[in-house]
Amino acid sequence: MAVAALVERHPRLEMPPLPAPLPARRAARVAPAPPPGGPITRLLPEPGGAGRVAVVIDDLGDSVETAGSVLAVDPPVTVAVMPFRAASARVAAAAIQRGREVILHLPLEPERRSEMADAPGFLLTGMASERLERQLDADLATVPYIVGVNGHMGSRFTQDRRAMEQLLVALRARGLFFLDSLTSPSSVAAATAERVGVPFVQRSVFLDHDPQPAAVAAQLGRVERLARGGRDVVAIGHPHEATLAALAPWMARLAAGGIRAVPLSALVR
Repeated sequence: MAVAALVERHPRLEMPPLPAPLPARRAARVAPAPPPGGPITRLLPEPGGAGRVAVVIDDLGDSVETAGSVLAVDPPVTVAVMPFRAASARVAAAAIQRGREVILHLPLEPERRSEMADAPGFLLTGMASERLERQLDADLATVPYIVGVNGHMGSRFTQDRRAMEQLLVALRARGLFFLDSLTSPSSVAAATAERVGVPFVQRSVFLDHDPQPAAVAAQLGRVERLARGGRDVVAIGHPHEATLAALAPWMARLAAGGIRAVPLSALVR
């Protein structure tokens, strides 16, 4: 997507001067959710046709160089940037400059809290509402230009009805959608999003739970089969060497097979 088109699509988005890196800004000021009748409606699939595919690459923010390999994939993928990483704001700015869509990869409490390893930015099920919102705003402030949020870890958090309602109501107030990565089969995110009226989408396939090349290729094949069957598919991967090596040529072949690669926001409901 061209930068000019991205600005038109998100009219409050303030584009960075090139090539200077940008300071982080509070995401809610620059990330309105797509309005009814906007890009989501225009990108609906034709009846009886192939589904659409949105690919999200998680865990970015440590390195502009690593992000560059992801941003080079064409058709474009959506990038999910971690907060409080050395290059979080610079990666988000680089993605916007390349016309890519950015979401916040928000740390959410896992089943085993030891997995958090004292990393910053986590939302916890035991947080009071005010503290959760303060932590959310701190996370949002480190990754500018986002249009939505997905969870990093989150197997415990997404099962907690009270915590998920607090988070989704806060995202609704900030004009952001939520992608449930489905790290727990007991996630209540979909039902909660419907109840509180938050734009929502759900992960269909993990590309690289097993990062071996053969396993990644098998998961890409699964994505393609689902799309050919008429289903819209959200595929989540990571910036592993095997994932990117397989993803780039596979994405380039999609259009020839009649499958459209779209930004994640196009699949939000």
